[in-house]
Amino acid sequence: MKVLDLTVLNYVVAAVVIYYMALWLHLTVRRMLVPYPEDRGYRPFFFIVIPAHNEEAVIGHTIQSLLKQDYPHRIIMVMNDGSKDATSAIAHEFADEYPEVMVVDRGPDIAGRGKGAVLNHAFEIIRGLVDGHDERLEGRGADDIIITITDADGQLESHTLSSCARYFTEPDVGGLQIGVRIANAGTNLLTRMQDIEFVGFSAFVQEARDAFGSVGLGGNGQFTRLSALISLGYAPWTDCLTEDLDLGLSLVQVGWRIRFNPNAYVAQQAVTSLHPLFRQRTRWVQGHYQCWRHLPLLLKRKDVPLQTRVDLALYLVLVVFVVLVSAGMLFSMLSTAGLIATTSTAFHFVPEGIVRNALILFLSFGPLTVFLLTYQARTAFPMPVRWLPAYAVVFAVYTYAWLVATLWAWSRIVLKRGSWAKTARVDSEAAV
Repeated sequence: MKVLDLTVLNYVVAAVVIYYMALWLHLTVRRMLVPYPEDRGYRPFFFIVIPAHNEEAVIGHTIQSLLKQDYPHRIIMVMNDGSKDATSAIAHEFADEYPEVMVVDRGPDIAGRGKGAVLNHAFEIIRGLVDGHDERLEGRGADDIIITITDADGQLESHTLSSCARYFTEPDVGGLQIGVRIANAGTNLLTRMQDIEFVGFSAFVQEARDAFGSVGLGGNGQFTRLSALISLGYAPWTDCLTEDLDLGLSLVQVGWRIRFNPNAYVAQQAVTSLHPLFRQRTRWVQGHYQCWRHLPLLLKRKDVPLQTRVDLALYLVLVVFVVLVSAGMLFSMLSTAGLIATTSTAFHFVPEGIVRNALILFLSFGPLTVFLLTYQARTAFPMPVRWLPAYAVVFAVYTYAWLVATLWAWSRIVLKRGSWAKTARVDSEAAV
């Protein structure tokens, strides 16, 4: 039987683990030293943009949650992108009753060109309202206008706008991201895993990266200053499959800072079965690779802080390590089962016995433990403590969805396939 040497692979896995554990340590210290931004009385105007295509199952609860905001300076803009269902009718019912709700119906001549095109259309309308000195804006200019992106299934907590306004007191902040949680986390085990992923992992990493200025913008719960968008040109959003990540990278490259607000969450739906999950994550992975085009320019921008450039570059490249880490774990399991023979000289410099075993245990379970403890502290749906070990095992298996998505994304890249259908919705309930 041929023996596989896993030395290099083991070191790669260890490096990824140490990176995330270092983020956790950094975040722990930072929480003790960096206070939540104070309310300095700054009151920007928020345009809450909702791209919507066939969203009758969810659009009502989304608008209702936005109407509950404790912040009066806002307009809720529903961008109906050629829906064939009752999306437009439902949105217009709210617009007829509430003056802060407006509906833009994109006709068949321009509909169906992707989320980026919808957002650029909203951007043009908002610029027109600012340039036309719309009285609802009370004289605010582009620096004091914040465009908020909420998916049609996204529901914001009532304090979100007032909480996020504090971050834009700093004039160099061009974008802000809030955390995401899963509204239907209790549906089944798969939706619970997605909630752990967003609350226990993604929000944790984003908050840790806030100090580096390398926060990534997401498609839901995204806030951008109008003047920052204007600095990118006529159409700030592109047709990238992850137009949100693409936008954030573009803003950083021209000198804007991106922040993360851990004190507000947007609730969104999770997919409830495996095939839609694989499709969704494949789109994200493929879009991540599309954003590699930013790497050369990002690394050359000496006016962007070095720590920002390095962390963003690592974030972009780490998508490759999904395969390497998954392969390392798979080979280890097969070796344990006696199905293959492996060898490794990794950590040979560490004394055998308790010290080496402790190191291996740390590398194997450290990040997973951090993610689950973070989740328990922040989720709206805490799990019984006695079930945490079982959920840890399930979540470890769940992470292999990224391996499937990566392989699928590679095939699409090779075949030059770049279009995707939107994720289907299910009937929603009020989540906030």
